[in-house]
Amino acid sequence: MNQENKSSWFRLLVSFTFLFKITVSFPVNAYVTVHYYNETSNYTTTETCECGVYGLASPVANAMGTVGIPKNNNYQACDYNTEFTSTEKPWIALIERGNCTFSEKIQTANRRNADAVVIYNVPETGNQTIQMANFGK
Repeated sequence: MNQENKSSWFRLLVSFTFLFKITVSFPVNAYVTVHYYNETSNYTTTETCECGVYGLASPVANAMGTVGIPKNNNYQACDYNTEFTSTEKPWIALIERGNCTFSEKIQTANRRNADAVVIYNVPETGNQTIQMANFGK
């Protein structure tokens, strides 16, 4: 992730819209709407997609907030003491996939009081969406 892309994450506002609130044990698609300021065009841009899936045992609920990424180039948030760029409520942790379990990533964000967690694929690995398992809090 280059420096220009890193600074763009600070301006993201992500909202998730769902039809119901339950704890899932079967695949449920996530609808994601991202609002961000595009410095090149000088406009706020909105993008919407059905491009995610809830994890097993995850609550299916609306979430909205500013995006926080892990500090110090530790985008995978595998360190127990990982800090994030934004932690002002409401906020969503955006974490890169790899090097530790999904549960560890979610628990790291939970310790920092994230309202939601989005785990994304490393750009070179493709864009396949898979269902994660996190049976902890």
